[in-house]
Amino acid sequence: MVAQSVKNQASQYTSLDIDRLRMGVKLLAPIFDAESEKSLLLLASGKTITKGTIENLKKRGIRSVRVHERDLQNLLLPPGESQNSESDSNQNHSNLNQSRRRKKLLLQAVYAASQKKEMDAQRTDSPWQIQTSSFLHEIRPVQEISYSSEMKNEYREQFSELTKITDNVYKQLLSTKQISMRQIYGITNIAFAQMAEDMDLFVLEGIAPIAVGNFCRHGLQMSSLAMAIGTQLGLSRENLIKLSIGCLLHDTGMDRVNFQALWKNKPLSPIEILELKKHPTITYDLLNQVNEVPTISKLIAYQIHERCDGSGYPRGQKGHQIHPLAKIASVADEFIDLVSSRPNKLGLLPYQAAEKLVYGASQGIYDCNSVRALLQSTSLYPVGSLVELNNGKQAVVIRTNRRQYDNPIVEILEQGGLHQLTNLLDFDDVHVVRAVSKQELQMSLVPN
Repeated sequence: MVAQSVKNQASQYTSLDIDRLRMGVKLLAPIFDAESEKSLLLLASGKTITKGTIENLKKRGIRSVRVHERDLQNLLLPPGESQNSESDSNQNHSNLNQSRRRKKLLLQAVYAASQKKEMDAQRTDSPWQIQTSSFLHEIRPVQEISYSSEMKNEYREQFSELTKITDNVYKQLLSTKQISMRQIYGITNIAFAQMAEDMDLFVLEGIAPIAVGNFCRHGLQMSSLAMAIGTQLGLSRENLIKLSIGCLLHDTGMDRVNFQALWKNKPLSPIEILELKKHPTITYDLLNQVNEVPTISKLIAYQIHERCDGSGYPRGQKGHQIHPLAKIASVADEFIDLVSSRPNKLGLLPYQAAEKLVYGASQGIYDCNSVRALLQSTSLYPVGSLVELNNGKQAVVIRTNRRQYDNPIVEILEQGGLHQLTNLLDFDDVHVVRAVSKQELQMSLVPN
């Protein structure tokens, strides 16, 4: 079974002397006064530790702080090093990372746009702010270990069982206009447990290509990927559940349209496209008869195919007319659709799908924050991707490095069947140059 529930959030904080804080680090979680009985908030997540920050805290009489375990490794200054020397070291390291990022113009455009939105969010009620209630605090830090084969099989089996449950929910809704919310919440509870235990493995199962017409599986995987994206954006459990429900149920209306056109070996005709575009409205009408489904979830299901530039359907809405959670759902939906094949369309490599979404975000089609969070969830070379390194070796991406989405953790493949675990963040001279297909990999591993 999936590991038991996560520990109490308070146990994830550690006291740290203020003179041991490393400067130049951006906080992933809030920090609190270690000597206050009322958990006095000192710095919110997203703030950067600077010399001025430390001086201001000392002026207030703060001698030690409570730091979340996700920040502890980055914030803890090594013994024998002063904050001044560490500041210089961080500056040099930052310059190196900036030089590398310049080579990725599309990523830079998305990052710049999302940063602007983050600044705007501080003046609005935008959900893209990491609060103490964010589920992100319950996610384990990045693990530099390979997958457990037992856990991988367990996740796969659970996804198969959950697909059957989703199918039952669809049939119940279509035949009786009722939904078992107990089954729905059972699906979300398993998702929360899986994410907390191994986020990368959870995402790996969620981004797999899907056979055409398997709407239940599509809804389940889309729900999983959207929850992973929403977690990186700082959503609470409550909002993640609403997001999950909207994604799970969004394709129920496909049963009431002529979707057989998807099996054709030629492009869809304009009439067939119009027929398929009816399903969000039909889905909304179905869900609107079920009081137990949250209103926001109904709206998410209705707006999943809308696009920020107004090019989507069913109403061509744009920007603030689209619910923020629906923008997350649309990115998850598009990624899975891009990697999946149909008779008239060959699925893209995961990297190509990510690249297309990045470009779309830079053109205003997709929400920049949602695409950035997708990259943090999957990396630029998504989990499971086969890649070639600049030293000529080939590898498989097994884990993300969250914000450093162009430097994942990989297993380098050798002809002898050995796999060498390598974190690309540890090497300045080793990086991914391209994604490769399974056919290329098989050819390269054949002995001469």
